[in-house]
Amino acid sequence: TSSGVFLLQMGWGDLGALGEPSKETPNLDQMAAEGMLFLDFYTASPLCSPSRAALLTGRLPVRNGFYTTNGHARNAYTPQDIVGGIPDSELLLPELLKKAGYTNKIIGKWHLGHRPQFHPLRHGFDEWFGSPNCHFGPYDSSERPNIPVYRDWDMAGRYYEDFKIDLKTGEANLTQLYLQEALDFISKQQASQQPFFLYWAIDATHAPVYASKQFLGTSQRGLYGDAVREIDDSVGKILKHLQQLGISENTFVFFTSDNGAALISAPKQGGSNGPFLCGKQTTFEGGMREPAIAWWPGHIPAGGVSHQLGSVMDLFSTSLSLAGLQPPSDRQIDGIDLLPVILQGKLIDRPIFYYRGNELMAVRAGLYKAHYWTWSNSWEEHSKVMAQGPG
Repeated sequence: TSSGVFLLQMGWGDLGALGEPSKETPNLDQMAAEGMLFLDFYTASPLCSPSRAALLTGRLPVRNGFYTTNGHARNAYTPQDIVGGIPDSELLLPELLKKAGYTNKIIGKWHLGHRPQFHPLRHGFDEWFGSPNCHFGPYDSSERPNIPVYRDWDMAGRYYEDFKIDLKTGEANLTQLYLQEALDFISKQQASQQPFFLYWAIDATHAPVYASKQFLGTSQRGLYGDAVREIDDSVGKILKHLQQLGISENTFVFFTSDNGAALISAPKQGGSNGPFLCGKQTTFEGGMREPAIAWWPGHIPAGGVSHQLGSVMDLFSTSLSLAGLQPPSDRQIDGIDLLPVILQGKLIDRPIFYYRGNELMAVRAGLYKAHYWTWSNSWEEHSKVMAQGPG
C-alpha cells in the first residue's frame, strides 16, 4: 500500500464539508464524502516546524527536539537564520518505510533545518522539490539572500528571482509546479510497480498568500480563497490521477494541516477556524484542531465521520502499520495506529497534549479540556509577544 499525506496551513473552518458557507472546496468535500472526515483531529504544535517534526517522527516536539527553552511557552521554528534542525537521533517515517521498499518524495516546504545535515535526502527521502523554508521575502541579497528552492541536492533557484511571486497581485505558479511534480512522481512509481510515500507540503495559504493566474479573483474569500480553490483543485487532480492509473485502492491518502489558520494574517491572508477560539500560535482549539480526511477507496467506507481524538503523529504509526512495519521500540512514540478507527469505526481512548515550546498548556481527555496556562497577561503583554513574529 502506498501512502500520500497532504499538509498545508488551513483552518478547520476552510472546508465546505465543515461548514464554510461559500463551499469553494468541492474536491475536498467529495474526498470527505468518499472517505472519513475527522472532526476532532489535532496538530502537535500551533506552528509549522514542530508540527512537521511530530508528523514525521510520531513524537511530541518536546521529545523530538523541536521546542524552545529560551522563553516561557514560546513556539520553536526554523527560519532561514536559525542553524538548527531535526536531530540525527530521530527516526523519520521515510527512513523506516525504506525498509519495506518504499520510494519517498517530499514536495514543498521541509522546514526542519536548512544546513546539509538536515537535508530531507539525509533523512529518508529519495526526492525533493521545494524549499527548506516558507516563501518569505523578497530580500536584499547583500544582507539576506532570497530563500532557495531545491531539486534533490541541487538548488533550482530562489523565491522571487527564479520562482516568481508577485506580492501586489498574489500571482505565482508554484502550486501548479508542485501539482505536476506529484502527478509525475505517482506515474513513475506506478510504472515501476513501486510502493511510495508522497509528502505534499505546499504553502500557498501561508502569508504572503499566492495563487496561479487562472485562480486569481475566482473566490468569494479574496486571495486566500483563491489559494484554497487552487489547492482543492490540485487535490482533486491527484486523487483522479490515482484512480485513472488504477492504484487508488492501493493508496492511502490523508489530508490535514500543520496548524490552525493564522488570524494575524486575516482577513485577506488568513483562513477560518470555524467555531473555534483563536488560531495559529495558540493552544486554543483554533490553533490546533485541524481539518482531516482519510481516503482509501474500497477500504474506507464512504461517508464516515469520526469523533476519534486524532493527531498528526498518528500518521506516522498508521503509515508504518499499512507498510507492515512496527514502530521503533527504543523510544517513546506518541502516535497511535488509526487503522481500527478508519476501517472498523472503533474509538480509541487517548489524550491530546497541547504544548507551546516546552510548556504543557492544556490536555484534552474525552469531551473535556483542561487549560493549565493561557494568554492571561494584559493585552499589552499579549501584543508584545505576538509582535515578536511567528516564533
